[in-house]
Amino acid sequence: MVRLEGLEPPTYCLEGSCSILLSYRRSDLDINIQRAVSASSNYAIIPRTMNIGLQTWGSEGDIRPFIALAAGLVQAGHQVALVVADNAGRDYSGFARRYGFTLHTVSNPLSAEPVEIDAVWRALISAGNPLKQLRMILKYGFDPIMEEMYTAARHLCVGKDLVVGHFFVFPLRVAAEMAGVPVATVSTVYNCIPSSAVCPSGFPDIGRWSYPLEWKIARMILNHVFLPRVNALRIREGLSPDKDVMADTWAAEKLNLIAVSKRIWQRPADWDGRHQVCGFLNLPGESNFEELPKGLEAFLASGPAPIYITFGSMMPDSLPYIRETVSLVAAAIKLVGCRAILQISWGDLSLFETDPLIFKVVRTAHSKVFPLCRAIVHHGGAGTTQSSLLAGKPSVVVAHIADQRFWGAELRRLGVTGVTLTRNSLSSIKLAREINNVLNDTAMAKRASSIGQELSREDGVSEAVRLIEKIFPQNAYTGLL
Repeated sequence: MVRLEGLEPPTYCLEGSCSILLSYRRSDLDINIQRAVSASSNYAIIPRTMNIGLQTWGSEGDIRPFIALAAGLVQAGHQVALVVADNAGRDYSGFARRYGFTLHTVSNPLSAEPVEIDAVWRALISAGNPLKQLRMILKYGFDPIMEEMYTAARHLCVGKDLVVGHFFVFPLRVAAEMAGVPVATVSTVYNCIPSSAVCPSGFPDIGRWSYPLEWKIARMILNHVFLPRVNALRIREGLSPDKDVMADTWAAEKLNLIAVSKRIWQRPADWDGRHQVCGFLNLPGESNFEELPKGLEAFLASGPAPIYITFGSMMPDSLPYIRETVSLVAAAIKLVGCRAILQISWGDLSLFETDPLIFKVVRTAHSKVFPLCRAIVHHGGAGTTQSSLLAGKPSVVVAHIADQRFWGAELRRLGVTGVTLTRNSLSSIKLAREINNVLNDTAMAKRASSIGQELSREDGVSEAVRLIEKIFPQNAYTGLL
């Protein structure tokens, strides 16, 4: 008998002329792996490359975490294919080439005429009611490409050892079940998992006694909106219908990664084991690959640190709407009297007249520029919220749609923003007042800086990869016979 050292529990193999396969647990990595053991007792860890498919949908804040996860999985030795459906039609092929994964893009659901986009967007912002906004997002941004996403998901599952999907992308889970492929989910928010210790987002917090009833109401509303869509596809494919969207549709049975920092959110004790907080999913050294726009470096060096203003994917491809927004923001900056970098999602920036205090950009690497600013004015999207926290800067949140109010409330809970403003009632005076409040709050700036320093020590991608390999060990390693 030959003892294999370093294995738990102690493992032995028979000496002989053939190799044998042993499965064991390595305590330092806490993952199941296998070794090939030869007659001479020389052995090695033989990791097998997993073939993993990823699929996501939404804004850049929904796409970037999956690009980071794809890069991390490739770095860990796995083959990765990513399917994206970006609501602004952004091109991510450069990331695929840089990090070594394959990319498939589902068509942009909002590729309509500018007049139509403007009308839809104004209706969405003015709706105000979160439930009405959700229905509009599904009607215009998800439903038109659902079948194309499902077709892409079915192709993605072919030959895969595992698929990982954005929690919203239920077609992937259906395709995975049909193909018999294990599935994991990624949630970029943590307010869609019921807990007796947490008040549901959007409900008044009148005490813990009310949480069960409020979660019951939230469940009824979400099931009413989502289950008909989900189950129409499931029943069509001969699968049993889901009974609850939060428990069945949005969280995979074995692993649901919560892509948020543990500094921001502590996992409630009553969550079941599949829900794991892994940390923000960020691309390592992302800013190294993107140069600053021409003139920005000189602007930064020519005076006091500016504020940065971006509404991200909330700036649609509508020139009249963008002009209105730029005019409002420029008036607010003039009232405050501070310097600002204004991100405008339009190719020709000369169309927008602004004060010399404002430097206009189409886009920048947030991870590179945010740390050089005093504060970040943004829409409260998951991605920009994360970037502002990582940069250690306070925020002014102008929420456009429902989930952004949630992030505004969370940033206020952390003490790094003031009152959340809303786009449909925004004025230059209101915006200027809130910018002044944030800029004059030194305690807020210190809290934001402290949080940023803590987050800089985290590695959410590595933790996510570790959890994937731990939960799906039979897929991750093999031995040589």
